[in-house]
Amino acid sequence: MPRRFFRHGELPLVLLALLEARPMTAYELMGELARLFGPRYRPSPGSVYPAVDALEDENLIHGEERRGRTVYALTDDGADAFEERREALAALELRTGARVARDDSLEPLLARFRARVVPLAGRVDPDTVAAVLDRAAGEIESLNGQGNEEDA
Repeated sequence: MPRRFFRHGELPLVLLALLEARPMTAYELMGELARLFGPRYRPSPGSVYPAVDALEDENLIHGEERRGRTVYALTDDGADAFEERREALAALELRTGARVARDDSLEPLLARFRARVVPLAGRVDPDTVAAVLDRAAGEIESLNGQGNEEDA
């Protein structure tokens, strides 16, 4: 029996993340899932449409008819639910190698970093980790050096 690609609760979480980026039809969601996770995962109407229906039943997304198609968007509750589970999405991204959440903030990247590093607690020297993080922060700050010098 083949292993399931998504673990419990991950498909709805990915759907919320995709709808955070922009409203889409269920068909468009299937296309995005195929683009992000293919060929290891092939979305089917039998899994995606029930997940979309469940999210709508939970008032996490809302469907609106446009030109004969239902376009789904996050509700305020859906946006809150997504934010509460951003670290779970980061863990999924690490496991699959796909980058689902895309925005201009550093939050998704920091959540992904946290998902990788937190399990190492107690197995690495905190002082060494602090030094590595300080160097990394310095490198990231230097990326801003191309902008306004007054920010330094």
